[in-house]
Amino acid sequence: MAEHKNNPDISLGNGFTSSLALQLMVELGPTEYMGKGVEGNRLNYPIIGGTFEGLGTEGIIVPGGADFAIEREDGTQIVSALYRIKTADNQIIIIDNRGIWRPDESAKARIQNGQEPLASQIYARTTPIFHTQPGPYAWLNDYIFFGTIEDPGKPSAVLIKIYRLN
Repeated sequence: MAEHKNNPDISLGNGFTSSLALQLMVELGPTEYMGKGVEGNRLNYPIIGGTFEGLGTEGIIVPGGADFAIEREDGTQIVSALYRIKTADNQIIIIDNRGIWRPDESAKARIQNGQEPLASQIYARTTPIFHTQPGPYAWLNDYIFFGTIEDPGKPSAVLIKIYRLN
């Protein structure tokens, strides 16, 4: 796994370490409100493109993916994103990224007042699973990963950082 030599391991305690595997700048289309379901409001955040770096390569986020989120009554969103990336060597990798985006009470107040919440007021974690073809990225199928969802300060985009749990 030479592609990780530039990303030092970070100790998580209990013998666990992690290393940054991938950063994705995901571009989003207009949010589609799909009505209320039994679990909450159904939302579609269309993934219309973007770029990534990591895994010893770089590439694009293929348009056509989506995050079909459920927004609960408490403002928490259950993330369920499915999308594809295309590496510089033309490999397609499918990412199934599930998680949670939860604002704290101060973030909820900011949202009520029409303001953006601060990054420190949001808990946003995911557990991506990769689906690859045989070849140089097949090792992605053999590890546990976790991720963060961050505001990159760019409209209609999110920054996703994915870490390999070693």
